[in-house]
Amino acid sequence: MYIKGKKSMSKRKTFVLDTSVLLYDMTSIHSFPGNDVVIPLKVLDELDRFKEKPGVIGESARYVNRLLDGFREIGRLDVGIELPEDLSKKQTVKVIIGEHAAPFGLAGTKGDNLIIAATLSEGREHPKKRIILVTKDINLRVKCDALGIKADDLIKDQI
Repeated sequence: MYIKGKKSMSKRKTFVLDTSVLLYDMTSIHSFPGNDVVIPLKVLDELDRFKEKPGVIGESARYVNRLLDGFREIGRLDVGIELPEDLSKKQTVKVIIGEHAAPFGLAGTKGDNLIIAATLSEGREHPKKRIILVTKDINLRVKCDALGIKADDLIKDQI
């Protein structure tokens, strides 16, 4: 698996995962070895809405919820935890609150806009890190481009 246009991962990056990625591929959280994965709190709210759905969508939401709950045994998700070596090579996972308001010009109650706000917040908190929002949502990628945020699509099973 790789991020479209990013075959080489020579330097550690931070990947902010959108709800669409976790619902599209429930195991995508494990797909970033040697990097940091950040999940905005808004994504957890959105996953909660899908957990009762039948089929793959509901299964994915429940899997991610259980996985994150299991990660709590390793450490605090707000601080970030390093996944065990057998799961990933020095990959970390962290849940962030981020900004409470969407950037100027974007509706403050829209989930995508709050995920953008969290991504911007992560970039301000870690200005030297490369932050990439990963989403299956085309409109969200376009919004990110308009705001100068690096955003890519997740391509499953790409060689």
